[in-house]
Amino acid sequence: MPGTVLVTGAASGIGAATARRLHEHGWRVWAADLDERGLGRLSPEIVSRAVDVTDEAAVESLLHDVGQAEGCLDGVAACAGISHTAPAPETPSRTFDEVLNVNLRAVFVLARAALPLLARSSAPSFAAIASELGTVGAPGLSAYSSSKAAVINLMRVLALENAARGIRFNAVAPGGTRTPMLEREQARLGRTLADSAANIPLGRLAEPAEIASVVEFVLSRDSSFMTGSVLVADGGYTAR
Repeated sequence: MPGTVLVTGAASGIGAATARRLHEHGWRVWAADLDERGLGRLSPEIVSRAVDVTDEAAVESLLHDVGQAEGCLDGVAACAGISHTAPAPETPSRTFDEVLNVNLRAVFVLARAALPLLARSSAPSFAAIASELGTVGAPGLSAYSSSKAAVINLMRVLALENAARGIRFNAVAPGGTRTPMLEREQARLGRTLADSAANIPLGRLAEPAEIASVVEFVLSRDSSFMTGSVLVADGGYTAR
């Protein structure tokens, strides 16, 4: 068996696809999300926990439980995230803070809490979902793009700090992906998913399973010489 992995944001979208793919490929999967109904749609063999990733005590409690049950962690996929689209003057400070709290601070808290368990693994790897919009600017995404750019650099810092211990940290930067989060945000703005696909050279959105395959690669031994990297899967969006 490849090992034990914790996936956050596992109730829908990329997180759910990642949890399912890893389970199907023999990983022992722990899945965390606030959405208990969404977690209930995962395989009963996946250990599911309703956890608010912004609650530091709850995250530490989850990692304690994982340690008690499994002894170590071989992988972590930090997939939880939120978005908000509006010009900077129309973005309240509390909204900016909320996006960074979920997308950045929660990843830091999770990584810090997971480190002792990752250190017990023979091939530990941490993958954080960033975004192609963390590598380029985009109007209306001051909070989201800032948070994802910071996640990329956080992975670089943690990669350097933990390289001597063999704990790898990498970021996966998807482009537009057909997820409930994107659909909700587009609907709020009066747009469609087709509008999102219009700027992608491949002419379509990614499916969550396509991004999950990249996450699996990052977590697996196949990427054993990669750390501090950013894997962009964006249909050519940033190639221009």
